[in-house]
Amino acid sequence: MRFDKSVTRLLPNTNIFSLYAESNGDLWIGYTFGGMSVLHDGKVSNIPSSALPGGSVIGFARTNNGTLWIATTRGVAWQKGDHWETIGSAQGYPGHQPQAFGKVNGEIYLIDTDDAYVLDEHSNQWRSVDFLQAKHDLIGLPAGIALAKNYPYWASLRDPSGALWFTREDQEGITRAHWSDGNSSSPTEEHFDRHDGLTGQFALMYFMDRESNVWVATDGGVDRFSVGKFTPIHFPSNVPNEVTNITIAADTHDGIWVGSLREYGLYLKDDQDPVRIAGFGLGADCSTVDSHGAVWMPGRDDVETYDGSHVKHVPPPPGTLIDLDGGRYLQGCQGIAEDAAGDIWISIVKVGVFRLSNGTWILNGGLKALPGGAAIRVMGDESGRIWLTYPGNRIAVVDHDHVTLYTSSNGLNVGNVLGLYVRGSHVWAAGDKGVAHLSSSGAFENLIGKGDNSFRGASGVVETPAGELWLNGPDGVYRISANELATWLKQPGYAPSYELFTQADGINGAPLPIRPGPTMIQSTDGRIWVATKQNLSWINPAHIRRNTIAPDVTINTLTSANSSWPASSVPSLPPSARNIQIAYTAPALSMPERVHFRYRLKEVDGDWQDDDGRREAFYTNMQPGNYHFEVLAFNEDGIASPRPATLNFTIMPTFYQTAWFKALLACVVILALWLIYVLRLQFVERRYRLLMIERLAERERIARDLHDTLLQGMQGVLLQVELLSNSRDLSDTQRLRITKIEEKMRAALIEGRDAISALRQGEPDHADLTEKLRAIGNDAAIHSDARFSVRVEGEARPLCAASCEEMIAIVRESVINAFKHAQAEWIVVSVNYTDKAFTVDITDNGIGITEQKIQDKQKEGHWGIAGMRERAAKLGGQLTIRRANPRGTMVELILPWEAMEATRVSIKSRRHFGDREDGHAHRRED
Repeated sequence: MRFDKSVTRLLPNTNIFSLYAESNGDLWIGYTFGGMSVLHDGKVSNIPSSALPGGSVIGFARTNNGTLWIATTRGVAWQKGDHWETIGSAQGYPGHQPQAFGKVNGEIYLIDTDDAYVLDEHSNQWRSVDFLQAKHDLIGLPAGIALAKNYPYWASLRDPSGALWFTREDQEGITRAHWSDGNSSSPTEEHFDRHDGLTGQFALMYFMDRESNVWVATDGGVDRFSVGKFTPIHFPSNVPNEVTNITIAADTHDGIWVGSLREYGLYLKDDQDPVRIAGFGLGADCSTVDSHGAVWMPGRDDVETYDGSHVKHVPPPPGTLIDLDGGRYLQGCQGIAEDAAGDIWISIVKVGVFRLSNGTWILNGGLKALPGGAAIRVMGDESGRIWLTYPGNRIAVVDHDHVTLYTSSNGLNVGNVLGLYVRGSHVWAAGDKGVAHLSSSGAFENLIGKGDNSFRGASGVVETPAGELWLNGPDGVYRISANELATWLKQPGYAPSYELFTQADGINGAPLPIRPGPTMIQSTDGRIWVATKQNLSWINPAHIRRNTIAPDVTINTLTSANSSWPASSVPSLPPSARNIQIAYTAPALSMPERVHFRYRLKEVDGDWQDDDGRREAFYTNMQPGNYHFEVLAFNEDGIASPRPATLNFTIMPTFYQTAWFKALLACVVILALWLIYVLRLQFVERRYRLLMIERLAERERIARDLHDTLLQGMQGVLLQVELLSNSRDLSDTQRLRITKIEEKMRAALIEGRDAISALRQGEPDHADLTEKLRAIGNDAAIHSDARFSVRVEGEARPLCAASCEEMIAIVRESVINAFKHAQAEWIVVSVNYTDKAFTVDITDNGIGITEQKIQDKQKEGHWGIAGMRERAAKLGGQLTIRRANPRGTMVELILPWEAMEATRVSIKSRRHFGDREDGHAHRRED
């Protein structure tokens, strides 16, 4: 794309005489005034002239075993270890003035003033060979071409086709000679000089890159010769006049006829020189080949036809001749074709369309249904129908004497119809607004390509038998593949991709939109011919020349914050590198302007990005971290580089983006959360303590009220009943009744005192749970002979105070009931800390109880067991009362840990409050 002079700054001087590129990428540089350098990975190492034979370094060559040789104007040397050794007569070379040095067919040749030598790589000895043969081989002449000692070639190149590019000492410019037969002494020659655009008068040296482009350095600049995809037709010297304003027509024998403004008709076939038909078709601007093989072209003042041996002149249609420059000339022809009856149709500008029938020209063929005025294009299809195109979205089809007219009402929307193609049921129309296809429904559908391309201005259209669509327009020649076209025909909304051929592909100039015409045809050998104002070229769709050399993509530099680094030594970027720019390229030398790239920064891009040939990637707002950049190159034919070029770089973080800072920040956040937690803990603890104090005070008030009112009143009544039961005035029956009342009141009084005692006991400490349970049994056993015990299994766990209180209340009620009603010999409370739940079993060996007795007691007003069940349900637990084995009752209480296990807050709070509660208990005892 551009020349880069950055390497020049690294060199000791700029008087360069020779260059040699190694396969590993190194570049050897020989200087005019002696000495040389080697460029390796962007660094230059210099070898002084004193280490070499002296003089200008004229060439380099490396043997198959890896030894590097150089030749200067004063001698020859080879690289031996870390130094250079100059050779002489002992090595078979007595000369001192090398003239040419290089490798030919795997052997190293050296040409001196009058002698020539070849190197024996095994012995490092030079042996003398025939001077003329050596020069013959260095020049690259074919084997059968003899070389005289004064042969004028002095700079040359042999291309892959066998042609020789050379500079003659006695001739300006470049000559390209091609021998069709290696033994022929008269090659076909092409010549290029400044009139053809060559930058200088003389070519100094030649070079061919790996894509077969030939580069020529002249005294005025650098020129590149490339083989295009289209083959231009160069009309040889036997065509004296300029071939311009070209019209073309194909015959049935793989040939085409060419008419032009200033030259007689020409016939082209295969690669033969064109045949000029003198006296035929001079000034033609339309043409056709009829069913008999005769070609029709309008001449200067009539219509002419040529059947291969004779030229026939046909008088023009009436009113078509005009006076011009003292003569009468036929006005411009815009189309000519033959119908099924063998009649010729022709369109003459400013006059109209005529049909030649039985030697008579008839305006519009005598068909009133045809539009008036001249048609832009006239063509006949395989069935002999005549198709005529007109301005303003109009196409007329003449089938014998029947006319079918297509207009915008049929969907035709291409403007002025400049091109038409008909093959069977396939009909394409091209115009200044786009391209359309005639569907099976009889309506035209516009073709819109990828990128919203409507192919405006197309004047030539061809659909190949393989299903490809070719269009000729002002931008170049478009090719839509058969697959893409088939998809569009099935899905009209689909936008097919396409390939565009331009001047870089061998098409010179743009087509003339109206006349002459047509601007594109396909010959019977499959080639597509494209006509522009002054040039004619062709391409074979089945064998398009492709560039199969994959480009090697290279990353050049990374730039950030006005600093730039080569890709080979990118340091760790500072935190300020928020915006970066990565430059890359690929040495694809045939069409660098069509090379495009895809890149991605793995940590940023989700998929490959297309750079539209920009050769730079930009990223903004980059964050610290490690990054991996990849880029692929695609040449003009879509061949991708074999592997992506990669660039790994790191952007360093600022201090607040480092891991240690983030860890410190996390610790600060955790500490702040912990302080908030502690404050919340203290708040909850304080609130819980106040609630418990309030609750304890309320319990004490209720206990006092019950003691001072209900129990004292019942005690007074009981005393009265006792006095009454001792009265002598009562009968035995009355005394027995009063005694039973006294016993019931005494029992109720005891239960009341137990309830008051429970109220004043307060909240149990989870650590003293066993003692609390044992105290409950001991208090209940004061008036009983039954034995009481507490058993604990499993590892103790902290219990929630509120839940523990409810559990103790259930146990107390169950124990009191056992002592009062079970008539048991022993009562056991078993506490079990299991993994799944907290369980308490109260078992006795008394008379037992049934569910029916429980229901009967409830009817009598005893709600103790119902209360136990309610408390268990409140805790989310399960209370089961059943007969024990072999006798007695078992009360089983199962409580989930979710309800029983205490949190740290509740444990701490209750422990502190328990101390205070014990204090209250002591005060109560006092």
